[in-house]
Amino acid sequence: MGLFSILSTWWPAKAKPRSFANVAEFRQYIMAILKQRNLAEHVVADPADPAKFSMKVNGDTATVHVTNIYGHITAYPEENIDEAVERFIRSITERQNKSVDDENIVAVIRGREYVGAIGQQVLHEALGADLVILYMADRPDSMVPLSKADVPGKDLASVRKAALDNVRKWLPKVVADGQLGAGTLYYVEGNTMLSTSLILLDDFWKSVAARFPGDVLIALPRKDQLFLFDDDGNAGSRAAVRGLIDATIEENFNLLSPQLYARRGGKIVAVSD
Repeated sequence: MGLFSILSTWWPAKAKPRSFANVAEFRQYIMAILKQRNLAEHVVADPADPAKFSMKVNGDTATVHVTNIYGHITAYPEENIDEAVERFIRSITERQNKSVDDENIVAVIRGREYVGAIGQQVLHEALGADLVILYMADRPDSMVPLSKADVPGKDLASVRKAALDNVRKWLPKVVADGQLGAGTLYYVEGNTMLSTSLILLDDFWKSVAARFPGDVLIALPRKDQLFLFDDDGNAGSRAAVRGLIDATIEENFNLLSPQLYARRGGKIVAVSD
């Protein structure tokens, strides 16, 4: 069975939305909730982008993107939409408590452009190629990038240790899906935004060594999924991985990177395909 035939049988982003015709209609639904509950002022739709609107909360003006939450409820129609919407509303309106305990710090994978867009003051460090390790507070409704001011008295080494220790606690929740045949999808059940963080853990690489004993190709098209393939130099395999990445990018949901990577000698590098 070809790659795209496999994708059509299990790829969750192919699901159709249950209640909203398009992202613009979903945006209007979110804006209406904000207005009806008086949670924000000056709630105005962006005329140039059906997924964006601006608002003012607690005196601060913010631009809100609903692309990912809309993609989430579209991709997972079995999930309770009302609960997902409530989490999103809280994440954009409630003032976050800046007190961050070690137990709440996690490490996630992002691209350099992402860090540049949100500000270089956030705690991060280079991983390899164009990827960075970004340190965040894992809150009930969202993940919030951390700055040095959020972790007073801690240096980067102590933040890194706390973050990786917390990601490591999720290893028993890692799910491996081998339906692709040529590769394997890994994700963290119950906290999928830590799925790509698995590549930071030696314990994870030891756990998959029987399946991937040598160098490994890595695809990270989405923030909540990790794909691994044998790095065997097979042009057909790389073409299949590229097809997977391109199909994911077209879905425009939780996107991370269109680049193909590899782990070679314990280091993350970019791969030309």
